[in-house]
Amino acid sequence: MTSKNIFSLTTLWYLAFATAVAIVVPIIFSFINLTDVQQYTFAFFGINVVFTIISGLIVGIRKQPFIYLFFFPILYLIGVRLFFESFAYYIAIVYLLIGFLTYGAVKD
Repeated sequence: MTSKNIFSLTTLWYLAFATAVAIVVPIIFSFINLTDVQQYTFAFFGINVVFTIISGLIVGIRKQPFIYLFFFPILYLIGVRLFFESFAYYIAIVYLLIGFLTYGAVKD
């Protein structure tokens, strides 16, 4: 990945969407009157898994650098540190694995 690709518009889009899902979604869920179980289910296993699968598919289909798949789990760890319990750190590994599996499934 060259320095031209690092500061590209594509990189900014991946960072923007990863930030929106990893940090803005927990903020929204903290203001909605849901139980902790509902928040964890919708955020961790609903929205985040779907985002990880879609980003893995997009990166793989467009043959973009796999480094983009690291953006979401890293930003997710920041969001978890701010809004959720400590057990949620381990889910970042699951998101990383799901992203790489979908990336590998569609990449030629």
